[in-house]
Amino acid sequence: MAFLSSLPSQKEEKDDGTSLSRKMAILLAGFLVVTLALTAGSYSLTARSVRARVEEAGRSIVSETALTIEEYFSKLLSLTSGLAVSVAALPESGSPAALAGLFGRFLESARIQGVQNVFMGFETGGFTDATLWVPPGGYDPRIRSWYVEALKKESAVVTSPYRDLITGELIVSVTAPVITPSGELLGVFGLDVNMAHVREKVVSRKVFGEGDGFLVDRKGFFLASPFPEWDLSESIVIPSAAVPSSLSTSAKALLLREPGTALIPFRGESAMLFHSPAGEHFTLGMILPERVFRRFVQDIAALHLFGGFVILLLASVLLFPTVLGLRLSFASLSAVADGIAERLSGNRDITETAFNVQVLGAEIGEAVEDSRVTEFRRFLRSLENALKIIGRQGEEIAALTEEALAIQDNLTDVNRELTERQKIWRNTLNVMETVSGTGESGGKLQRIAESIRESTGAFGVLLAHHRDGALRNLAISGYRSAALLDFAIPLEGSVAGRAFREKRPVWVENVSLEPEYGMVHPEVATEVEIPLVHRGRSVGVLEVAFAGEGRPRDDELMETLMPVASALAGLFDVEDARREIKESYRYLAEKLQSVTEIHHLETADHMDRIGAYSRLAAEALGKSREEQDDIEIFSRLHDIGKLRVPMSILGKAGPLTGEEMALVRNHPRWGAELIGGAEWLAAARRICMTHHEKWDGSGYPLGLSGEEIPWEGQVVALADVYDALRSRRVYKDSMSHEEAVRIILSGDGRTEPGHFGPEIIEFFRKFHGEMDRIFESRRVR
Repeated sequence: MAFLSSLPSQKEEKDDGTSLSRKMAILLAGFLVVTLALTAGSYSLTARSVRARVEEAGRSIVSETALTIEEYFSKLLSLTSGLAVSVAALPESGSPAALAGLFGRFLESARIQGVQNVFMGFETGGFTDATLWVPPGGYDPRIRSWYVEALKKESAVVTSPYRDLITGELIVSVTAPVITPSGELLGVFGLDVNMAHVREKVVSRKVFGEGDGFLVDRKGFFLASPFPEWDLSESIVIPSAAVPSSLSTSAKALLLREPGTALIPFRGESAMLFHSPAGEHFTLGMILPERVFRRFVQDIAALHLFGGFVILLLASVLLFPTVLGLRLSFASLSAVADGIAERLSGNRDITETAFNVQVLGAEIGEAVEDSRVTEFRRFLRSLENALKIIGRQGEEIAALTEEALAIQDNLTDVNRELTERQKIWRNTLNVMETVSGTGESGGKLQRIAESIRESTGAFGVLLAHHRDGALRNLAISGYRSAALLDFAIPLEGSVAGRAFREKRPVWVENVSLEPEYGMVHPEVATEVEIPLVHRGRSVGVLEVAFAGEGRPRDDELMETLMPVASALAGLFDVEDARREIKESYRYLAEKLQSVTEIHHLETADHMDRIGAYSRLAAEALGKSREEQDDIEIFSRLHDIGKLRVPMSILGKAGPLTGEEMALVRNHPRWGAELIGGAEWLAAARRICMTHHEKWDGSGYPLGLSGEEIPWEGQVVALADVYDALRSRRVYKDSMSHEEAVRIILSGDGRTEPGHFGPEIIEFFRKFHGEMDRIFESRRVR
């Protein structure tokens, strides 16, 4: 277009003496220069744009692949932990031969995930696996790295890569300790993961069909790369014959475990290095030669240049043979050129330009009829056709541009969806970690409910537990109401009850059409009820509610929530068992209290007061409700060890001899022995063992001091001293409350303030009046 708008008019030609042929030559030369300049500018702009897009695509693909590998090993860790717990619970878990068949079934179900063996090393030195491999003589699994690393971390781990003794293939093992419910270590359970499965995920990923992906461990050793001979034998940060120093120097940033991009020399050419951490164990990288985008940019520039030369050649062929005849008709051509410049100068986009080019082509067609020179008419006709072709090509380019933008928008949507799915899985893993962690169950359940609501975007989440023939709400998130915690859901005539009874999820897309729906909140539109089933028994319900319009069944969401529901069911079942066992121990404690009372002349009132004092102190010290309940019961057994002290010594009216006193001072140890080693009685053992220890270290039987003394022992020590001072014994009279307070806070030579910790003394200063009320209300009249 530029040469048309710059052609001189007939009058201008008469004013200067330059021939038309010379002018045309100058115009064509100028057109050539402009074409070359535009091509160079286009090359520069396109190069920057394409480079940015290639870098963006490379970072995105590496990040997504790293996330895939991280999620892959996270699932294997969760699977290994769960299977280790299952194996520990089996009655035949201590027998290698009995487990081989079970491991074979595990292997068949996990083989699709790249697992090539399921095995277990025993603390006794034995070993068994799904392949029935017979270890060589002297083989001891307890010194293998997979065994040692799992015991060191005390949880599921991904081991360092190594060559499998059976197949010789490169593998990593995902292992976890197998510990029975009683705390006995049976051994280490594990899965062997063939790195060929991971290598396929790494090497197959490309950027525009180019690039070499690789995976390294925390020390930089290759685990998967396009060059199999590198695997486990070459490190990306150690120069060698295979790995040039230029690559190892630039690649050290990989081990910093931060995503990034670097420009490096690789195999004689410049390349881009993309890297991103794949979990805590690996780093994923990709080397992409710069020639990929350079070749693409060069093709575009060549196409532009070719188009310019084609137009230039066409103009030359058409113009030069008819230059003399064009003198008389050039005025009309100048007018057309002015029209082109006027129309195209204000264009805003390529679509408008293509339209105006076609309009100009039509106008040139009209000018053909006004021309008297056959050659000029042919030239104008050819120019008309060329403009029409350019117009159509412009429309095609505009359509391709719109298609490219649509693809970009689609990729953005897919990336957003993947980000949301990543968020859901991350929150799901957080829920699973919360379930398997320690802490009070009430706080766990509240955190789990909030995490589920955040990950699903739900309006509200309820966790209900089956108790007393109904579903009792234990945790709530959302719904804008806390009153639901006091609400019981009936098993009959409710959607939650139906899911509980039938042991299958119920998805109610529109609650207004469900006859059994009981309104929880007027904004709820869709409700999902998932039964919590453990070992074939329903123990509760997980309810997820959505506001707005009805939401159709989402299988991906259900697939995400079902493992969470399974873990919650296990947690509820454990809490049921814990409560039943605690009730049994509470009953046992009461019976042991009666035996203690009969043997060493302590009254039931004294035992009850010790429990009441201890609960008061635990509450004042900010202990949990569970800790308050435990110390109220178990503090009554603090002197159970006196069952082994002869009655003649316990009831002696006069002072005890040295031998008798030494015998009496053994009662804390004897009490701990009588309590036994049950986990649930740990607090009772601590109380028996340490209620005669003193803050200044002068107590017995261990001579503990300061924070070495458990808080339960410190509390019961104060309660026992106060009640002993207030109570009458065969060897002393009772004291008033005021006298007991004076002795504890100021000392009398036998009892000193230094015997008690600062927190315990401060508690006594504030609450001794309440202790007096407890004594007076529960004393024997």
